[in-house]
Amino acid sequence: MSAIDFVSSGIKGLDDILQGLRKGDNVVWQVDNIDDYLHFVEPFCRRAKAESKKLIYIRFAEHRPIIEPADNVKQYRLDANSGFESFSKQIHDIITREGEGAFYVFDCLSDLLSAWATDLMIGNFFMVTCPYLFKLKTVAYFAILRNNHSYKTIARIRETTQLLIDVYDFEGNFYLHPLKVWNRYSPTMYLPHQQKEDKFIPITNSVDAVRLFSYISDRGVERTERNLDYWDRLFLKAEELARENRSQSEKTKMEEQLNRIMIGREARMLSLVEHNLVLEDLLAIKSRMIGTGFIGGKALGMLLARKILLKDKKIDWQKYLEPHDSFFIGSDVFYTYIVQNGWWDLWSEQKTEEGFFEKASDLKDKLLHGTFPEEVKEQFNEMLEYFGQSPIIVRSSSLLEDGFGNAFAGKYESIFCVNQGSPEERYANFERTVRQVFASTMNEDALTYR
Repeated sequence: MSAIDFVSSGIKGLDDILQGLRKGDNVVWQVDNIDDYLHFVEPFCRRAKAESKKLIYIRFAEHRPIIEPADNVKQYRLDANSGFESFSKQIHDIITREGEGAFYVFDCLSDLLSAWATDLMIGNFFMVTCPYLFKLKTVAYFAILRNNHSYKTIARIRETTQLLIDVYDFEGNFYLHPLKVWNRYSPTMYLPHQQKEDKFIPITNSVDAVRLFSYISDRGVERTERNLDYWDRLFLKAEELARENRSQSEKTKMEEQLNRIMIGREARMLSLVEHNLVLEDLLAIKSRMIGTGFIGGKALGMLLARKILLKDKKIDWQKYLEPHDSFFIGSDVFYTYIVQNGWWDLWSEQKTEEGFFEKASDLKDKLLHGTFPEEVKEQFNEMLEYFGQSPIIVRSSSLLEDGFGNAFAGKYESIFCVNQGSPEERYANFERTVRQVFASTMNEDALTYR
């Protein structure tokens, strides 16, 4: 390895284990708390300062700052509550602006759960950000809290990053266990190591190894819980609240949280929701959701209108209204469809002033021919099994539709599905229809209206 490729972590023993950091490395530290992350961030930053490297701090979490203000540190303060798309685009723009060779320290990614409420989108964020950092030959530090994320999310991060390292603070000593070190190997690299001053000593004694792994095992959570996305765990708590005789303040707090992650951010619409929908209504919406995220303006408008009428006791609206029988594809399904088919760069280019119309045609064509994740396909199938061979309509319900002041009426497609034929034929037709509705976001009429 040439000297130009080598980047120091600021800890000699760590450099020895990893055979040095390389330009392009994304380093993910799996820790129990922020202090454990700081233990490795601080020497990295000191070394960057000593070598006059460009150091960028991406601040978005509620935890205490990872890096204090300094002359050699450029801090960007971002709001994760702006949503996955906006947040990811801001990060992409920062990386573009700062150029090649910068050093990055990110706040703990687990804090994004409070804004997005789903492991899925944290995995998506990492999948679109990590390769771009690699492309620009940066070195970036991230942290995730151990046992806070589903196995699937950790697997996606492991697949995408160059280094994944477990950190433990056990009996007053720091232990480090590399889980992935891309493109490097040594006979002891993947053993746990104990830190002794500036050195890391591999644990080869079986007794010491068993003591450490027993400690690790005791700190774990139920495996069944780790198989669930944070979104699912949150709604299990909400269902428990609804079943039990809990205080109204607890229910109200949960309603506010669910509104933020499932209904939207528009203040006037949220005000209507708070006055008309209760926890049981939100759980009923969740029971009809495919994927995670927002249900969109059109779906929300229909649900609100129905609930407002049913609350009017002057007329027996229940007698006149058909039973509600819709399903909702969450907004995260759309973003995941783009990310997992590898179109995020094109999506970002289309969002620029120059590419707004120019890139739309290419993106529309791709949206018509992508594949969905297996878990989404299974939910599509379950929905079709529910309806049997009854006709259905697939309608758009974007985050922009039916808001205050912007109706988007008729700008996106609604498509009638005859829903006839074998289960395989009905599924293929339905999936094709969903792709057509997604692609209609790139219609020239809709783009002009936007």
